[in-house]
Amino acid sequence: MRQSPRPLAFGALHSFGSAFGQTFLIALFVPFISQSLGISETGFANIYAGITIASACALPFVGRMIDRIDMLRYSLLVMIFLAIGCFVTSGAENIYVLIAGMFILRFGGQGLMSHVSMTSIARYFDRSRGRALAIAAFGFPMAEAIMPALFLGLIAALGWRMAFVGAGIVILAVMLPLALWLVRGNARFRAIPANNANAEISTKAPAETQPNTPIQNADDVSKKTTAHPRLFKSVYIWLTIPMLAGQPLVLTALFFHQSVIASQKSIDLGWFAAGFTVFAITSVIGAFGSGPLIDKFGARRLFPWHLLPLMGGVVVLTFAETGQIIPVYMALAGFTTGCATTLRTAIVPDLVPISEIGSVRSSLTAIMVLASSAGPPIYGWLFAAHVALPTILMATVIGMAVATLLSWLAERPGFYQPPHLGTVPHRRHAAQGHQGSK
Repeated sequence: MRQSPRPLAFGALHSFGSAFGQTFLIALFVPFISQSLGISETGFANIYAGITIASACALPFVGRMIDRIDMLRYSLLVMIFLAIGCFVTSGAENIYVLIAGMFILRFGGQGLMSHVSMTSIARYFDRSRGRALAIAAFGFPMAEAIMPALFLGLIAALGWRMAFVGAGIVILAVMLPLALWLVRGNARFRAIPANNANAEISTKAPAETQPNTPIQNADDVSKKTTAHPRLFKSVYIWLTIPMLAGQPLVLTALFFHQSVIASQKSIDLGWFAAGFTVFAITSVIGAFGSGPLIDKFGARRLFPWHLLPLMGGVVVLTFAETGQIIPVYMALAGFTTGCATTLRTAIVPDLVPISEIGSVRSSLTAIMVLASSAGPPIYGWLFAAHVALPTILMATVIGMAVATLLSWLAERPGFYQPPHLGTVPHRRHAAQGHQGSK
């Protein structure tokens, strides 16, 4: 933080700003939008699920452009797009305009703002990547702590439409200029990766001022980038996908159906609501705790084990008979969430060249978003079929155990060997990242 405060703040700004498209904030508007437009909350939920799936499908196509465009320019375009989503949603008078506005919010917020945050930090930092990602990801829990109360006040004072207008103004008048100020003079942070840069581009700093940036061998640099077919043709990625999908699928489903779980266990729903405070705290601990471990041991060595706390939490929930046990379940779930936030991005540079981080990360993120969309209906069908809750929860644990085993198996020799990347030797005094001229 002392050596590269502005790049880290840039990452945290975008993770914080992703809240404008996150479910926890949009959910506050659902009752007011439903009443205003005459849509049932069930109908809104179905529309929302379709929008989320469409956003996930679009992300790989737009997300890969981050490897071909100046990082700051990409960021500003995303912020303008997100602000437009706020304005369109605020003026929605029918379901079609609402769908358009909500799609922009979900795609621009949850999808692209998070993508800019994590990809920019993963690309800029090398030896301290884990810690840097943990710091940048701090924007997520900060938004969860601040935004709901703030927007409930705005809705009460100004109405839901003006609350969206206010959000769009904040993005354009505060966040966009702040992003400009933070990295406008940092040529290396903004630079297009070597394989995707044209010869005419002169914004990249000389190699000797880039101690952290992995570079291709001379033969590799001369070749045209072929995206990432090698990764997705490997057995490794298909063994790893269940691990990537596990946390978003399980937690989205359990949180969505927590009222049903509370009812079947005869536990006051307030215990689950209170547990979110514990969840937020342990997610921060998980993110910051996993950062140094990633830097020391590597993301690939740690990745197969990050579902273990969540597995323990679901076991606790299975046998919980009193509300006092719920915070334990939420704490374990939060720890896995924090670890997953950093690990899922930190593992990408271990698999592909630096010039393909954005493309690969957007594809993997789309898989996780689709998994989170699938969770609630799958568990809903099981509840509708009158499958016993303990059976559902233990099947969940078994499923996560299988995903863990497959991910561990994927790390055995022979499943995937990342492309060879030459690296410029580290310099001790600049190991955290090089700050460009202001």
